[in-house]
Amino acid sequence: QTGLRKFLDYVQHGSAEKVARLLDRGLDPNYHDSDSGETPLTLAAQREGPAEVEIIRLLCLGGAHLDFRARDGATALHRAVCTRRYPALLALLDLGGSPNYKDRRGLTPLYHTAMVGGDPRCCELLLYHRAAIGTVDENGWQEIHQACQHGHSQHLEHLLFYGAEAAAQNASGNTALHICALYNK
Repeated sequence: QTGLRKFLDYVQHGSAEKVARLLDRGLDPNYHDSDSGETPLTLAAQREGPAEVEIIRLLCLGGAHLDFRARDGATALHRAVCTRRYPALLALLDLGGSPNYKDRRGLTPLYHTAMVGGDPRCCELLLYHRAAIGTVDENGWQEIHQACQHGHSQHLEHLLFYGAEAAAQNASGNTALHICALYNK
């Protein structure tokens, strides 16, 4: 248990050599932190700083599963998008991660990027990697509704360019245009 916590510290602080050494010794990076519920890869996907992409690559080469979820159901791709970490997202997709992984609520990284905003390149990158458009949440909202509610115009442009249905209605019958008007965006 102590070794696993120390490993997470190495991941969080970008200690690439120490991470590589423990992986070479056979440490399995597919586990949950007993306190936070995070995995080494979901932590690495959120961090900014020295060796941010190198740590992700080391973990994946050391056996980390790209679809291994934190206890809350999020994958490393979800974490990268929600923390607006474009370099991490690019690395995870280059390593074979799917843009269509779903979290516990059935939502994809594309849905989350439309909601949280940030770097519009994250949205475009997911779409370029063939992210499915039209994920529906429990209220019938799709990515374009979220982009409109939060005023993420560049995300909305990317979604429409890649084929999002402009006339899609949520459970209340509102289209993205209605949402823009409702939220004064």
